[in-house]
Amino acid sequence: MAIAIERNAPPVRSGSFGPQWDMGDEEINELIEVIRAGKLGRLGGSKVDQFERDFAEMNGVNYAQAVTSGTAAVHTAVGVIDPNPGDEIITTSITDMGTIIGILYQNAIPIFADIDPATGNLDIQDVEAKITERTKAILVVHLFGNPCPMEAYVALARKYDLFLIEDCAQAQLAEYGGRPVGAWGDFGCFSFGGKHMTTGDGGMVISNRADLSERLKWFADKGNPRHPIYEHYYLAPNYRMTDLQGAVGIAQLRKVTAAVRHKQWVASHLNEVIDGEEGLSLQPVLPEARHSYWAYGFHVDAALMGASATQFAAALQAEGVPANAPYMIYPVYKYPVMAQQRAYGTSDFSWAGEAATAIDYGSLSLQDSEKFLETTVVMPMNPSYTEQDVADFSAAIKKVSDYYRSKLSA
Repeated sequence: MAIAIERNAPPVRSGSFGPQWDMGDEEINELIEVIRAGKLGRLGGSKVDQFERDFAEMNGVNYAQAVTSGTAAVHTAVGVIDPNPGDEIITTSITDMGTIIGILYQNAIPIFADIDPATGNLDIQDVEAKITERTKAILVVHLFGNPCPMEAYVALARKYDLFLIEDCAQAQLAEYGGRPVGAWGDFGCFSFGGKHMTTGDGGMVISNRADLSERLKWFADKGNPRHPIYEHYYLAPNYRMTDLQGAVGIAQLRKVTAAVRHKQWVASHLNEVIDGEEGLSLQPVLPEARHSYWAYGFHVDAALMGASATQFAAALQAEGVPANAPYMIYPVYKYPVMAQQRAYGTSDFSWAGEAATAIDYGSLSLQDSEKFLETTVVMPMNPSYTEQDVADFSAAIKKVSDYYRSKLSA
């Protein structure tokens, strides 16, 4: 329902916004070098090697492995820890399916813990409650770029002798305790699809685990060490990034810090607006953390606002401002692949053992996860946003808030 139409007034904003990424001569020049060298793939090229070194240095880690996507990054991390069929990995259901695919491909079992309905991140108490003798790892997701309490998660993983994997797809350059996310766990997984920087598709896994560094490298290359001999040690996919992608990644990496800092500047202005509107509330950030704002999320209290998050987002769209609600239609555990256990051919998850067949994902209900989706409005964040863009966002939020509250009090 368009507020602009109902109030017989023009929308706050008309026209498009700037690009999602800064792309230009720097990327073109890097690509020209690859084309002239005639080595477009990783093998024999040099750009992916440089991209990995630069990425590791930026994040203060010793190892970085480039892969083909953020999904491939998480799969690689899961593959490196080498779960047995039926082992459990605890994670969140408020995430892209890319977080879950690698768990299933390795014949492990996703165990969904509930979340904090304000931050959208995993509830560490529910995570601990769901640890069993089958648990192999904890896989945290820094939703929208908002860091989880990593010091507590490191302690929890050590307490139960578990691996800790960080899905940082949305959280590049977010920080906890002054350290980049991804550098806290055994592995940090990043995406270069529609995230803070791009290589078209692509991803990266980072680690300080010297004891697993070779397996990290080999898992992304069909389990093949290549040197001193060519052979395959175990079942693994081909997730090699091309040198074309590596070239773009090198140029993008030089720009990503400025891009994230600009998004943080935009968010600081929007925070003031949201904080001043009755019926709206912020996605809280821990005092030790620094949000990187891949997306900007806030909550709508339907009782105080007189509108649901879905209605509020639709009204913002009518005012020319990009917004979405719900972030996902429903949690991952309700997807057909999970609820109906669609696996290989006509089989279900029985290949993972009795634990998998005993789980009824279809009837699972995590109250706070579902509440988060009901209350959250999500706005995309671009480094190209201007002061006028921010002013338009602010004006639209205030206009929509005033409209619904006035209807509520009428």
